[in-house]
Amino acid sequence: MSGQPLSARLLSPADYKLMPWKNGRGATTELAIFPAHADLKTEPFDWRISMADVVEDGAFSVFPGYDRSLIVARGQGMELSFDGAAAPVTVAGAGAAAAFSGDWRTHGRLLGGPVRDFNVMSARARVHHECEVISGGPVQFVWEMGPETLFCFCIAGHLLLKMRGSAEWQLAPEQSLWLPAEPGRHGLSQVMVMPHTRDTLGVVTRLRRL
Repeated sequence: MSGQPLSARLLSPADYKLMPWKNGRGATTELAIFPAHADLKTEPFDWRISMADVVEDGAFSVFPGYDRSLIVARGQGMELSFDGAAAPVTVAGAGAAAAFSGDWRTHGRLLGGPVRDFNVMSARARVHHECEVISGGPVQFVWEMGPETLFCFCIAGHLLLKMRGSAEWQLAPEQSLWLPAEPGRHGLSQVMVMPHTRDTLGVVTRLRRL
């Protein structure tokens, strides 16, 4: 791993942006977007990470050309029906996850009251993303810092992220750690993300430019 300092950003709710859904049926808290000047109307984004409160059954916004991941952060969950799948998918309880195409017309049916969900979208032709739920035990992986962005979000409890030989960070609820990709930089680092309390729930998202 290079000895250069990491370009880490520690984010809290004061850094996030509240905005309406693309379809106008609700509101989203945008945690991060890349590039920073991108938006949902005129400038396409490579990737976007957000939280949304779903208070009623209804259609999701359509995002052609994007891949999506949804993780239940709070509430009993939803049943997701897609025009591109033969059967609906149920995400029941905090930490339950689903991955699907933003091209599909998607309808959500609440299983028992309002739900807060964690969402990731990435432009299929430019970026691949993967989400790992942190709950009950640590997750360990190798980060390639040149092409790969890491985004760690703490939903509940406390998260501890350690990078061997470099640094460590502790995240409280609704805090995020953003480690951006650094093109031209070379190096691998062993990363461990650990729940620090029994009720901890978090998500690590890895975004890799294609």
